[in-house]
Amino acid sequence: MYKKIVNSFYFIFIILLLTYVIIVYFSEEVSLKINQNRANYSKNIETKILDIPFLKNDTDNIINFNLQNNIEKKIKKRYFWNLLKDD
Repeated sequence: MYKKIVNSFYFIFIILLLTYVIIVYFSEEVSLKINQNRANYSKNIETKILDIPFLKNDTDNIINFNLQNNIEKKIKKRYFWNLLKDD
């Protein structure tokens, strides 16, 4: 008897807790706060983007290293099928 009362109390408590959470989560007050926070984040991002300094291009008179010749020299041809052939 005691177990049934305790279990029913737990069940009612869980149901009440879930309904409270759902009611608070879907309330207008929370949705207004969410929209205000999103607007504030957007404004903060816009102001921070405007504060980013524009860097000067400093890549004039640089030496371009040609990697293509080095890659071709490093590739070693493999003759796997020639190893299987009988001479």
